[in-house]
Amino acid sequence: MASEGRFDLSDKKEIPTGTINAIIAMYQLALSKVLGSGSAALTQLILREVTKIADEMLKDLGVELGDVEDLEKDIPKIFKLTGVSEKVEVEVSGDKASSGSVYTIKVYDSVFKPVALLLQRKGIKFTLSPESFIAAYVIRKVLRKKNAKANVRIQVEPMKSPEEPLIIKVIVR
Repeated sequence: MASEGRFDLSDKKEIPTGTINAIIAMYQLALSKVLGSGSAALTQLILREVTKIADEMLKDLGVELGDVEDLEKDIPKIFKLTGVSEKVEVEVSGDKASSGSVYTIKVYDSVFKPVALLLQRKGIKFTLSPESFIAAYVIRKVLRKKNAKANVRIQVEPMKSPEEPLIIKVIVR
């Protein structure tokens, strides 16, 4: 039950994506004003701290990731499963899931795309991209099986136009 600090689907209330986008944009604007260019550091901190909590929240929502192994197939599947995007492409450079490898995730039709476009027009870096958190969380989950100290770094490229995808780079460290 949500009132008990659990994230489940028993309530069945729907929130329009425009409302969610406005909330995300407000957080990003406030974060950018308070931390300036240091707001990107918060993204990295969130990733380090939320893996276990994210597992619990997704489980409460009825989303079981199971054994995520093939990131090029599983990342698009998870975006679709969570309702964030239907069209996602993943490209990998370097040795998969090893230090120095880079996962480039292209998200074409995200429900959060309006936030990225708004922030780009305002010249604000989108460090709280929900898409980047999902991608990095999944990659980190796979990495942790191989190396408990494995870490990732996220870069979200500014969107150039509504026709282009949101590009997220997840670098394995």
